[in-house]
Amino acid sequence: MSSADIEITKVRNEFLQAICEIERESFSEPYPHYILAAMAMETPETFFVAVSNLRVVGYVLASLNKDSGHILSIAVRTNLRRRGIGSRLMAAILEALRKKGAQHVMLEVRMSNLDARMFYEKLGFTEAGRVRAYYRDGEDALKMESRIGGC
Repeated sequence: MSSADIEITKVRNEFLQAICEIERESFSEPYPHYILAAMAMETPETFFVAVSNLRVVGYVLASLNKDSGHILSIAVRTNLRRRGIGSRLMAAILEALRKKGAQHVMLEVRMSNLDARMFYEKLGFTEAGRVRAYYRDGEDALKMESRIGGC
């Protein structure tokens, strides 16, 4: 499968089970189904899904508060990583946030997740601080941000 075989679309209810599977496969502290379902219903304009051959292969979820976007979660099926799917999801969500008036976007990532940190840096995110004991297991998060609108 190539990145060209992927369609990026807004979340739909029938995608939620697959999103939960990807969430559980990707994170030690996954969002529960009810949170993802609530976000899909409340903010579908900032919740995108990557689909290939009618199968959900990744997703990205963000929130918007005035002129600031916040990437809440992004994941791609483990066996399909490093094929450009995450980059396409991020491009879609950053464009959607920019169109809704976001001037900058932030996110948190585990300090130990070097692959994700390099991925975000490649997309133009820079380090903006550390959040002590951000995760339930006590690990710190690196806060990263990127300007996406305005000067």
